[in-house]
Amino acid sequence: MTKAGIPKADKHKKPSSTRKNEKKVRNCLMCRDPFMSEWSGERVCRKCKGTSEWRSGSGWLSEIRLP
Repeated sequence: MTKAGIPKADKHKKPSSTRKNEKKVRNCLMCRDPFMSEWSGERVCRKCKGTSEWRSGSGWLSEIRLP
């Protein structure tokens, strides 16, 4: 144990989140249709993930040009 009462093995661990994975209606980044997202990082609907455009990596992301 450290002086703060934290076990030494846990001293450098990332703290666990207090947030729950919240289901939420979000707009798909490809088709813009609303869909039920299971967690905050899910931003493309199942319909769009099933397309060849999504699987090939082409689409709106490939059109973005970085400086």
